[in-house]
Amino acid sequence: MATNSHLQRGGQRRMATMFLLAAAIGGGALAGRTALPAQTSTAASTPQTSSTTQSLSYGWPVKPFDRQHPIRGSFGDPRSIFRGAPTIRGLMTSRCACSYHQGIDISAPDGTAVYPVRSGVVRIVTPDWVEVDSDGGSAFQYWHIASRVREGDRVQAEGTVLGHILRGSQHVHLTELQNGKPVNPLAPGHIGPYADSTTPRVTAITFRSSDTGPELLPEFLHGRVEMIASASDTPAIPVPEMWSGLPVTPAKLTYRVTTFPSAQVVTRETVAMDVTHRLPSTSDLWHTYARGTHMNMVKMGTHRYWYQPGAYLLKLTPDLFDTRQLKDGVYRLTATAWDTAGNHSSSAQIINVHNRKNWLDG
Repeated sequence: MATNSHLQRGGQRRMATMFLLAAAIGGGALAGRTALPAQTSTAASTPQTSSTTQSLSYGWPVKPFDRQHPIRGSFGDPRSIFRGAPTIRGLMTSRCACSYHQGIDISAPDGTAVYPVRSGVVRIVTPDWVEVDSDGGSAFQYWHIASRVREGDRVQAEGTVLGHILRGSQHVHLTELQNGKPVNPLAPGHIGPYADSTTPRVTAITFRSSDTGPELLPEFLHGRVEMIASASDTPAIPVPEMWSGLPVTPAKLTYRVTTFPSAQVVTRETVAMDVTHRLPSTSDLWHTYARGTHMNMVKMGTHRYWYQPGAYLLKLTPDLFDTRQLKDGVYRLTATAWDTAGNHSSSAQIINVHNRKNWLDG
């Protein structure tokens, strides 16, 4: 399990990991310490729910190990700290320390003891997080803890105290790495027991001329447009205190296009975003999310805005959608949000495509 080359790689990885993950994880570090206007969708399907407990390969990092704990931040959530003023313009155009959340935030009181979910060897120790490497290329990071271990220590799952949750954090962040890349701890076959019967929702489908451009009317779409679904999910079990009621992101978003009202398929079910198992291939948050997206209790400028829910605006296509690939006419655009348990629901928007040059002439 432990080799000299692995130890060297662990040392080299420390600086890279700290740089890449600090923004992704630190955005949700403070314990409690707006969405843009959106047109209402025209239809919503009956939610499909599942409460089956997923298979597991490891337990929880806090006691009781065999009981599900509240999760206040999901894998792939946006982590966003905006440099501009707290205005629509600042949200849409200012520089942003933005990244995907590379693990899950497990709610627990300050001072709670944190244990390894798998046995292994401690490879990295910093003032507020620890990495434990295990067999088979797997490793786990535990953030927002005051460490009680040293590099090189061999630790036992559910037996060794890695540290205690830092004051003001009210959670431990768990990152699972497989061959150095983050994977979703909530995917089947990972953390457990874990059951989820909540249903993610698509609350609106909107259109823009560009990522920071003006909103377009669905009655008159032409040329290249950005298609956006506003979607969110509810934590599987309620989160206590000031994070109560705040949303998380769905694990997957799909869309399809049909003619209306004849319902002939034009674009088959297509995956717009999927972090069920892994993060997107690019680290650029704006490849997946549209501007206007922000995390729960967003920080803009020098202040953090407590209790405010996040806004999750997901692009249906990474590049602008060319409506000229459709014949002029009426269509139904349907977006479906999913979680890792398979719960899902859909919402639809009727659109009118008019690319004929003289359309506005009557």
